[in-house]
Order: sequence, then C-alpha cells, then structure tokens
Amino acid sequence: MFDTRLALAAICLCLASPAAAETLSIPGSDPAAANVNDLFSLSVDRFVGDDGAALAQQLEAELGNAQFGGGPYYRIVAPEAGVRSDGLVTGTARVSVDEVAVTEQRKRCVEYDGADKKKCVKEADVDIRCRRRTIDVATTARLVAIDDGTVRYSRPLNARDQQVYCPDRSATRSVEDYIAVAQRDHVRAIRNDLAPREYSLAVRVEEGTKGLAKPAQAAFKNAVRLTKSDQAGACAAWTALTRDIEPTAALAFNLGLCAEMRGDFAAATDWYGEAQRQGLHGGPINDGLARVDRSQRALADWDARQRLAGRQ
Repeated sequence: MFDTRLALAAICLCLASPAAAETLSIPGSDPAAANVNDLFSLSVDRFVGDDGAALAQQLEAELGNAQFGGGPYYRIVAPEAGVRSDGLVTGTARVSVDEVAVTEQRKRCVEYDGADKKKCVKEADVDIRCRRRTIDVATTARLVAIDDGTVRYSRPLNARDQQVYCPDRSATRSVEDYIAVAQRDHVRAIRNDLAPREYSLAVRVEEGTKGLAKPAQAAFKNAVRLTKSDQAGACAAWTALTRDIEPTAALAFNLGLCAEMRGDFAAATDWYGEAQRQGLHGGPINDGLARVDRSQRALADWDARQRLAGRQ
C-alpha cells in the first residue's frame, strides 16, 4: 500500500513557489589535458609572429587567472625576470589574409516596357565582380618542463573564415574582428588544456511519470516544481519516494543528478546506470556519466598535485 508520507510530501511541495526552470545546478570540473600536476609556476614567452606578443600576453593573463580548489592554479613568472619557473610556454601566432577576384551572377532587367519605363519585360543573368576573402589564423603552443626538458604539451590550432563580398553584399565581419575572436578562442583552448576548470551547469531534470502510481506521480511532479525554489528539498522528496516504490527511469536519473550535485560520484554513477537499465538512454545519461568521469579525473589530479606540493 502507498505510504501516507508520499501524500503529505505532495501536499507540502504544492506550496513551493516557482522561481526558475526545472533544473538542478550541477557543479563540475574538467581536468587539464596536459601532464602538469608537478608544475606550480609557469612563464609564457613571446610567441613568434606579428601577433605573437599580444597573444602571449592574453595567454599569460588567462593562465594567471586560472583558479581551482579555491585559489590560483599557477604562479606566473615573467620570463624577463630571470627567475626560474617549473614550465615554459612558447609558440607561434600567424595570420594570413588573401583576396581574389570572383564573379557571381545576378538577374538584371535588360528590356523595359516602352510605355512604362519602370516595368521590366525581360530579365537576364549578368556577371558582377566580387572579391573572395580568406582569413587563416594559426596558433601553436608548446609547454616544456624546465627540470627535465620534456615537452608536456604541444598543440596546433587553426581557424579559417572565407567570405565573398560584392557591390550589393558586404562582408558580415571585419578582418580585425575575426582575427581577434579566433585568437581569443585559441587562447582559451590552450588555457583549458593547461589548467583544470571548475564550472556549474543548469541541467534539466526528467519529468516523465511513466511507471508511477497516481499518488507517487503527484509527489514526483511537485518535486520537479520544487527545483525552482529548493533544489535540496526536491532531492529529498525524490529520495523519499524510493522508500516505498521501485525507481523509474526518470526518478533514477533525477537522483543521479542529486548525487552529482552533492559530489557523490559513486552514487551518481549507480543511479545513472539504473536509469539506463530502466530504459533511459541518449544525451542526458551520456552527458551525466561523462561529467562524472571528468570531475573524478580532475579531483584525482588535484589530490596528486597537493601531495606533490606538500613534498616541496
């Protein structure tokens, strides 16, 4: 028989006032792609190329602002200071802009009505002269560990923009704007490779009630609505449901999100697995499992880094 606690939960949760979408705030972290656990200080040398100095300054700022575990991930050392650092970042930054003449066709009036000069009676395709502009932005970055000279990281990044502009159609962006955006994206990609990243995502909960009896459906739906104002309360309500019923795919998925939200990755993995066994597949499950894996690797790297720091 259905426990009266579920009915009481449904009544109480109805009183919650909505404030946002039906999502849970999931904290996560991505590990660095490079092996940098033992590198506590970095120097960013000037990159080769006309835009190299500016790009190196941007990257230095990004790495200097990288935070993890409540503090800076790196100590940034100016290369010109003559002070030893654990790692040196170098690279290249090159840009090329090429334009060639091309033709496009447009329909033009070649014969007008004799009585009405504004009325076209015959059209034909005519060639117009245009320009095709190609912008290539190429960046390479390399990180070398000073102690042993090993190359810990090497990556080429490329971006291309090609546009045709004509007397009747302008380019949608300027050369300068495209180069600035492409190089900023390259700098952020390098930063994310060289330092872990913490973030928070608003992940939508599952709202399906298939497999639940009607009293349980009411409690489940009200817990969904409660996510707008009290996410912990919503998780508590879903957990209460499992005392009396077998978890459905939607309930298991939402409890996986709750476990992930509180950092219990083992429980999150178990609940996501249960949701799969109950028939939930695709993007949300795959995304959740991938987030858990990335967070576990990032935290394991952080623990290793802290142990190494303690030995210095």
